[in-house]
Amino acid sequence: MAVLRRRRFATVMVGEGLSMIGDAAFEIALAWTILRSTGSVAALAGVLLFHAVPRGVLLLLGGAVVDRRSPRSVMIVTHGLRAAALAVLAVAAASGPLALWQLAALALTMGVSAAFFGPASESIVPSLVEEDELAQANAVRGVFEQTSLIVGPVIGGALITVAGIWVVVGFNALTFAVAGLTVLAAPRTVRRGAKAPSATEILRQIAEGIGHARRSHEVRLVLMVISAATLSYSGVFAVGLPVLATSFGGAGTLGLMVAGWGAGQLTGALTAAVTGLPRRWGLLIIGMTLVEAAMFTTLGLVPSAWAAAALLFVVGIGVAYSSDVALPTFIQTQTPSQLLGRINSVIGLPRVVFEPVSITILGLALSRSASWGFALAALPVLVAGTVLALDPRARALSTQPAVL
Repeated sequence: MAVLRRRRFATVMVGEGLSMIGDAAFEIALAWTILRSTGSVAALAGVLLFHAVPRGVLLLLGGAVVDRRSPRSVMIVTHGLRAAALAVLAVAAASGPLALWQLAALALTMGVSAAFFGPASESIVPSLVEEDELAQANAVRGVFEQTSLIVGPVIGGALITVAGIWVVVGFNALTFAVAGLTVLAAPRTVRRGAKAPSATEILRQIAEGIGHARRSHEVRLVLMVISAATLSYSGVFAVGLPVLATSFGGAGTLGLMVAGWGAGQLTGALTAAVTGLPRRWGLLIIGMTLVEAAMFTTLGLVPSAWAAAALLFVVGIGVAYSSDVALPTFIQTQTPSQLLGRINSVIGLPRVVFEPVSITILGLALSRSASWGFALAALPVLVAGTVLALDPRARALSTQPAVL
């Protein structure tokens, strides 16, 4: 791929890909450790909420900081903070069993960091490539992300089985440290002010980003899609798949299901990189939301982890092609560069606001009935798909800049 010939882009993406692998490995180890040690879905959901809530509360502030400083500087700081926190936990895990409060404290630190890192990582790509390369760059970024969802769970499941959670945590700390170094390859940006902004100025900057997003009908449609997907996916992947894994056999089956999803999304991202983006993006999104509703309902009824992994693989192809590449390209090409961090924080807000809602509701539902819990997860995307299908502007949504 031609975009990989750009040294800055390739260097940053390699580091980010490594940190994604470390994260995916750690997520498997975290879920399995909590379920095995406590036997409680509620305990797992509670730790995940320590990550989701601070991320949601601080996300808009994170976007404003990214626009005032730079994606590069914010990513360097957050990578370093997470590497340090994970290194401390790895030492604690090597000394003895981890307490639930230690995992919750780590989740809190990671959630605060994610509020700043998320907008920064979504905003750095335009500084690494030319505008006409953005679609391919986002597709390549998607390939790295989806590869991590294949490799990471396998590494996480294997390491926790053979060596214990401290090795997985230490591995994740190392990947964050490497990523912090590779981000140095990104170009420096001139600071926008020598003095720290006042609270009033920060609020004004946040309001400016929200106002820009509110005036765009297309952005509002994107926000609805993201909201529905978050309500459906967050609880399923955080709690639902680990619950299925306990009935199918263990940490290895959890890794298999997550890897199936990652393999599907990798295939979709590779396809988008080769074929380009679909012109009738709106119709594709409508179709995919309805397919996702059917998938969630079926997941609660599958007889084996292999069947679940196959289902996740097929749907993952469409999701990657329809939204994982097209959506960030749309935002990057339609947003003024000085607002990109704030718009990405607004776009990311439904994910962090509805993630704890999804984890809480589906965690409670799945603890009582797997089949009904997965059926409940299908409702948000089913409703969103129906609403979009009735909206002519949603049906006409296109990836072509002239139309948008």
